[in-house]
Amino acid sequence: MEIEHTVTEEVRKLWAKEMEIYLYFRDFCKKHGLRFWAVGGTALGAARHNGFIPWDDDMDFAMLHEDYQRFIEIGAKEFKEPYYLSCHLTDPVYGGITCCRFRRTDTFGCSQWEYENIVKSGNTSYKLGVWIDVLPLSYIPEDEDTRAVQKQQIMDVWKAVRGFSALNAINEGRDNFNHEYEKYIPIYKRYSEQYTLQEIKQLYLDLCGQNKSPTKYIGVTAFRTFAPNLIWNTEWFDGHVDFPFENITVPMPVGWEQMLSKQYGDWHIPVRNAAYHEIFAFDADKPYREALEDLLNKKENNNK
Repeated sequence: MEIEHTVTEEVRKLWAKEMEIYLYFRDFCKKHGLRFWAVGGTALGAARHNGFIPWDDDMDFAMLHEDYQRFIEIGAKEFKEPYYLSCHLTDPVYGGITCCRFRRTDTFGCSQWEYENIVKSGNTSYKLGVWIDVLPLSYIPEDEDTRAVQKQQIMDVWKAVRGFSALNAINEGRDNFNHEYEKYIPIYKRYSEQYTLQEIKQLYLDLCGQNKSPTKYIGVTAFRTFAPNLIWNTEWFDGHVDFPFENITVPMPVGWEQMLSKQYGDWHIPVRNAAYHEIFAFDADKPYREALEDLLNKKENNNK
């Protein structure tokens, strides 16, 4: 079954930039011996469309937790403009503890969260740009009781980070934040007595990847902690298969069919998202500072 969808020229430019970022990422990983696989919408797009899902707006890759940790530590030091890594090591107020974003600052890409919490706050040091998402893959305990304890530990630190977001918004006089997070402010204050915000975020990552030895199961525990459809067999990632993706290739897990079926059910049938799921605004032709200024001026004029 086909779904009618018009892909604009602007979106095609966005995709082209994302593939450029991916190729740079691929070469960097090869240089440092880091393994990675296409997951999420990118894996689904490769399997079903041999490229982007027509209504998708980014690329998603996952790495074993050990490699992910090395990627952000090395990348935070080595990447030079226009390539830039958004993560807890480079951006103190970056909200993405579940993944990092590898960007190009000679483009403009901004998520809804970044617009509401960073741009509107007047933060001029935060670097934007079109990105690809990189997520950590962590080994999952086979024992249900052990898994429950780990989940509780992870969620406690997750609440501390969200408590900081709420407190920061209140201190800046903003009302455009999830007020549900206000109840987590005491948890953040408790952690902040011992840790900096950066250290709290690193603790979150460490807890997600606390199982160092391979287990039967693996998943993105940092994202939707222990969601059943994101818990996969470790053996599915014992190698990779190169899949055509637009005019390039991406590495898929050897168990790509099982992975997609576990996550999406009957993945052969297209289901269109209501909207582009992540990018709030983008411009593949302009550096983010220039495009952001244009966006803010336009919204200011519209509000007059």
